[in-house]
Amino acid sequence: MKFEEFLKIYNQVSVIDSSTFDLYSENPHNLRRQVRGWVRKGHLIPLKRGIYIFNKNYRKMAPPCQFITNFLITPSYLSLEFAFGFYDLIPEKVTVYTSITTKKTAIIKNSLGLFEYHSVKNNLFFGFTKETYKEQEFFIALPEKAILDYFYFNYSYTGHFSEFDSLRLQNLEIIDKKRLKVFSQKYNKRVKKIAEILIEYINQYLDKYKTL
Repeated sequence: MKFEEFLKIYNQVSVIDSSTFDLYSENPHNLRRQVRGWVRKGHLIPLKRGIYIFNKNYRKMAPPCQFITNFLITPSYLSLEFAFGFYDLIPEKVTVYTSITTKKTAIIKNSLGLFEYHSVKNNLFFGFTKETYKEQEFFIALPEKAILDYFYFNYSYTGHFSEFDSLRLQNLEIIDKKRLKVFSQKYNKRVKKIAEILIEYINQYLDKYKTL
């Protein structure tokens, strides 16, 4: 297959998945060999094994990293620190795309950024919603779920107010305390306890800002 033909087939999609090659080629093995050559020439950019995007010269659409994150490992949803930044729960800019998955824990680094995946059992894979950025959809944890995921994976936290202070949490008025409590019931005792104390912390936070 000539590159021009390949470009015509795939320039309408955000990401090129090699699992689709057998749909467009009678010899997918040969097409994979050609793709490796196009990678060496810089026409294609590998994101992980079997997943590519066109370089800027050929790319019709620039897929946002939020969409890429969900695509690299499926199923997954963005959570933890990235979700904190997305919801403006912390003042810092988050540059690592942190996600939850039912697949194995993984770290993927490519030219677009750093993508971290934390593994959970099926019973903790819930509490996410669909958002859209640059006309591309992606899944991200609800704020309450992102918080619970964070404390679940950061084992040193026990639920002291000073720990919440150290995170520099802000805009806590967006947290649905009832949802936080309901979601926490699926977690272990430590995370349940942290959720209870965090609700007290949020109440004090809201009372404080009512007087300002």
